[in-house]
Amino acid sequence: MIFFDANFIISLYIKKHKYHHRAVEMWNDIKEDKEERIISNLIIPEVITVLNVKLKQDKDILNKVFYAMLTDFTIVNDLDSYYNGFLNVLKHKNRLPLFDGVYMAIMEDLEIKKIASFDKHFDDIKGISRIG
Repeated sequence: MIFFDANFIISLYIKKHKYHHRAVEMWNDIKEDKEERIISNLIIPEVITVLNVKLKQDKDILNKVFYAMLTDFTIVNDLDSYYNGFLNVLKHKNRLPLFDGVYMAIMEDLEIKKIASFDKHFDDIKGISRIG
């Protein structure tokens, strides 16, 4: 199983993103390996918000990415992970987004060891191997 961070999904679909080519290469390798691709339901609003508000993408790309997340990934419920995610934020040596704290809690609960992400702060997390 591999957990997918929001920035990976954004990079995969935004051709002008600095990590786009790397994300496409990784995506093709992961699909070939047939590993289960995991996101949490929290990833969906995070990705769509960044695409819509920060990157100002058109409605067609929002639609494409939204439906790709629904069909290309196994979506896990993250509601029970908010508390442990918040604890991860408090104990991390640097400032950590709550989103990422929750993702770390989910990965721990589901014993997922790999995350597809371009966020280097995952490199400091024991038991998690960042691919990216």
